[in-house]
Amino acid sequence: MTEEEYEMYMSTAGPHGKWFIPIVWIVNLIKTMSTPIVTDLPFVYDWVKVPLVYTQVVAIATYGYFVICLLGRQPKLDEKSMQKEITILFPIFTTFQMLFYIGWLKVGQFLMNPFGEDDDDFELNYILDRNTYIANMMATELSDQLPPMSTKDLSVVLPHTRASFKIQDVIPKSHLAAFKLTDQEMQLIKPEDIEETDKLIEQKEKRKFLSKKKEKKNQDQVAVPVIPEIDDHADIVPVLTNPLRHYPRKETNNVSNNSINRRSMTNSLASQYDNVPTN
Repeated sequence: MTEEEYEMYMSTAGPHGKWFIPIVWIVNLIKTMSTPIVTDLPFVYDWVKVPLVYTQVVAIATYGYFVICLLGRQPKLDEKSMQKEITILFPIFTTFQMLFYIGWLKVGQFLMNPFGEDDDDFELNYILDRNTYIANMMATELSDQLPPMSTKDLSVVLPHTRASFKIQDVIPKSHLAAFKLTDQEMQLIKPEDIEETDKLIEQKEKRKFLSKKKEKKNQDQVAVPVIPEIDDHADIVPVLTNPLRHYPRKETNNVSNNSINRRSMTNSLASQYDNVPTN
């Protein structure tokens, strides 16, 4: 703020605050600068009248709903049932609905005028006095007030603290400071080159897809070794199970010979047991 602006600011009487005076100066400056270019004023005022259809529709719908409930929720009783016993019916839920809906409607109607004269309404005396004073001041004293634009008394040296004075020459490095491009990389791409590049990328992706598909097919054909359970009574025991081939175990002859020897020993012991004399 220059000395002239400070004097103009201090000479303006404002018991309710003067924070808006620089904003008025800015608006006056914009109006002054736009006058040679734009013939009309840059102010457009309009008043949109809020219709009362909403409140009327809500009130009519609420009261009309309960009139319909009064007629539509009456029970149907014949003469025979009325002669036998006395039936007293009280619409409990309809009564609750009426209390809630009418209560909400009344609250909304009171909230439409919060600046009334009730005890719970806003206090308008100070607000009206303050707004009237400021509007009069803006229309009379500040309407054409504009400080002169000069840079004679402006100080271009910003004040510093002891900590910030040491690092005032430290310029932060950008995250792209070390990123350098060659002349070829900075050339513009022509539309023809883009189409050719797209074709090359498409062919490359197609070859990559076919190679992956071929590798997957080869992996599916690889034999998975499975170790089966060894049966002592089997003459041939397969060791590897392949969907394509079956490889016989090399020690098949030894296994079969051992099983034959165990069978002969079992038979000889059984014959000796049969030849033992019994008492």
